[in-house]
Amino acid sequence: MRRLCILIVALLCAAGLFAKDGDRILAMGYLGFRDDAATKDNYLKLAEAGLDLVTLEMDQSGAGHQLDLAAEAGVKILAVLAPYTDHHNIDYVDFASVDSLVLGFKDHPALFGWHICDEPNLNRIPDLKYIKEHIEALDPAHPVYINLDPLGSMRALGTDFYADYVERYAAECNLQLLSYDCYPAMAYGLLNWWYMCNEAVLATCLAHNIPFWAFAATCWIDRESPHNMHEKPSLENVRLQINTNLAYGAQVMQYFTIRDFGGTSWAPIMGDGRWTDAYDVLKAANLEMKCRQDIFAGCNVVKTRFTGPTPFACRPLVAADLPEAIASLESDRTALVSFIENGDARYVAIVNSTHKSKTAVLASFTAPVSIISRTGAVSECPAGKNALVIDEGDMLVIRYK
Repeated sequence: MRRLCILIVALLCAAGLFAKDGDRILAMGYLGFRDDAATKDNYLKLAEAGLDLVTLEMDQSGAGHQLDLAAEAGVKILAVLAPYTDHHNIDYVDFASVDSLVLGFKDHPALFGWHICDEPNLNRIPDLKYIKEHIEALDPAHPVYINLDPLGSMRALGTDFYADYVERYAAECNLQLLSYDCYPAMAYGLLNWWYMCNEAVLATCLAHNIPFWAFAATCWIDRESPHNMHEKPSLENVRLQINTNLAYGAQVMQYFTIRDFGGTSWAPIMGDGRWTDAYDVLKAANLEMKCRQDIFAGCNVVKTRFTGPTPFACRPLVAADLPEAIASLESDRTALVSFIENGDARYVAIVNSTHKSKTAVLASFTAPVSIISRTGAVSECPAGKNALVIDEGDMLVIRYK
C-alpha cells in the first residue's frame, strides 16, 4: 500500500511538472558546467539564451554551489547521478551515494529531476526500473529521467524493432517522460531512419500520455575523429532539427551539448572556458523556436504525413488527410506535414526536409487562413491557390481554425 501511495504521489507531481507552463516549450542544455566553469555569469548566459534547464553532474564537489548559482539565474537543474563516462550508469547494488545526493538536494528550489541513465539497451530495464522506483520512494516530487538510444543498431538495442524498444521502456519502467537522442544532420545528408524513430516515439508518447523530450545537436560531434560524419551545426541545421521535433509534438528541446566533452572542437563553451559562436547558433535557434511555442506547448499531434518521396516507415499525404479549409497541398520536395490541435485552434505545420535549400509549396485554401512566421508574426493568406516558400530548415505554420 505504501508503495502504491508513493507511485500515485509521483504521478500527480509529474502531471503538475509537465502541465502547460505559460504556454512554454522548455529548453535544456545537456552536459552543463564542470566546477571550473561554474560562475553566476555563465549561468546567466544560459538564461540569456532562453534555456530553462541544464544537466549537472553531481559527482562534483561544487554541485551544491552550482544548484545555488542556477537558482539565482532562474535555471532549473536536471541532476545527473553518475558521471558522463559509461552513459551515466549507476551501480544499483550500492545506493549509499545516490541516497545521500537525493536526500540532500531533493528540496533545493533549483532541482527539476534526476537523470539516471543515457542510451541503455533493453537488458538494462530491470536495473533501471529498480533504480527509478528507489529514487521515487525517496523523492516522489521530482521525475526520474532516462534518455533512450536512437535506432543505430536494433540488434545492439536488444530487439529487431525500434518501436518495441521504446514501448517496452515506457511501459516496464513506467516513464513519466520519453527522451531519446538522434543527431540526423550528417555530411552526406539526413539520417534516413530519423523520421522512423520520431514516428515510433510519437506513437508511444500518445499511447502512454507522456511528453516527448527531443534533442538537437548544437556542437560538432566527433569533429576530431577520423571517422566523423556529422555536419557542423549551423542556424539552418539546428532550425531543421528543432522544427521537426516540434512537428512531432516535442515539449522539451534538449541541446547537445553546452560544453566541450572531449569529442568535439566546437561547442558553446570549450574546456578552457572560452565561449564560441556555437553559443550564438544555439541562442538564435532557441529564441526563434520560442516565438512560436504557444502553438506547440501542450498540443496534440493528430497525425504526420509527407509530401514528395516518403521516408521509410512514414505515410504519404493524400487528399483525405486534408481538413476542409485546405483543398490541396503540394511541395517540390519531401516535406513533413503535421496536423496539430491545441485548445480550439487547428494548425498544419509543414517542415522543409532540408537546410540546404528552400522548398516551394503550392496550397489551395477554401477560406482565408493565417500564416505564422518564425518570428511569431501573423499574416493572412487568401482563399484560392497560393504559392508559398519555406526557408532552409524552416517550418510553414498554417492556422485554419
